[in-house]
Amino acid sequence: MKKTILLFLSVLSLNVFAQQPNWYDDGERAMEYPAGKYFTGFAEGQKRSNESLEAAMSRIKNAARVEAVSTIRVHVQNTTNINGLSRTLESMEGTFYQSIEEFSSRTTTSVDMEIPGLQIDAWRNPQTGDIAAFAYVKKSSLIRQLEKKITVCLTKIETSLDQIDQLIGNGQKLQARDLAQKTLPQFAEVDEAQKLLAAVDENADEESLQLQETRNLQRRLIDFVAQLKNGLNIYISCHAYMFGQNYNALNGEIEGALSPMGCTFVNRADQSDWAIYITASAREYNKIGEGNDAQYVVYIDTKLSIDKTTTGQRIYEEQLKPEKGMWNFSYEQAARAGYKQIAPKLSAIIKKQIQQ
Repeated sequence: MKKTILLFLSVLSLNVFAQQPNWYDDGERAMEYPAGKYFTGFAEGQKRSNESLEAAMSRIKNAARVEAVSTIRVHVQNTTNINGLSRTLESMEGTFYQSIEEFSSRTTTSVDMEIPGLQIDAWRNPQTGDIAAFAYVKKSSLIRQLEKKITVCLTKIETSLDQIDQLIGNGQKLQARDLAQKTLPQFAEVDEAQKLLAAVDENADEESLQLQETRNLQRRLIDFVAQLKNGLNIYISCHAYMFGQNYNALNGEIEGALSPMGCTFVNRADQSDWAIYITASAREYNKIGEGNDAQYVVYIDTKLSIDKTTTGQRIYEEQLKPEKGMWNFSYEQAARAGYKQIAPKLSAIIKKQIQQ
């Protein structure tokens, strides 16, 4: 019963215009929606044998939308050739993205054009079954919507930059870097709206386009990018021993695990964002069997401490559970096996703590 009602309502909604709308006729459409005041798109078609009426309506409405967007895009391209403001916008965009190209090569610098305020009506001819769709937006309405969109986007960007500043101040550089990368594409959205406004509004100026506000926010992000390019500065003090001998490989394995995070390893704790302190030693535990069948067993005792240098806080300190190492030939080989097992566990703890 519910499906029947929904189907009825759906069909009813597709036939809202029992009477032919004024935009269906070419002459009336040109008179009611003159090109000097409106951007428009028109499409017409029929339901295909393998699609529902709702799907056909959606397809043809989308075709009308595409035509309207194409008309606006051509207008923007033509205007850009003669509009000084558009050239200014292109220069701003080029300088900005060149400045931060190395920071995020994956970030796109363009967005699919969205037309705020674009309306789409559709009508199905009850006699022939033909479907027509008309997309339109008044230029004055589009100008108001674009001005509002620019303001909203810039406010959102400013909020993100304030958060980045706070994260950096708290020593949370990884989180700040992630937010900076997410903020970067938002400038492309602003740029798209500004170019569109400069093209459709002959009275557009630097104030209505909010160019100075955009420049200020771009400079702020560029400054943050410069601070975040090298990621985290990490100091590691690792003292690992194997029966009286230094085991330097543990430090190398920890650095290798942290490097993909974009870390820079420094020689002094006061130069770091995070200071890692590791002490570890191997102790003989047991020998099982004799001769070639002997199994040597050791335990690695490890203590890990992590300081957040920017705040002077010790955020982690723990004596880890002893790690067992076993090998056939000697206690030394068993100790190496134990260290191989403890290294990824230490790295995982460190990553978790500095990413919080």
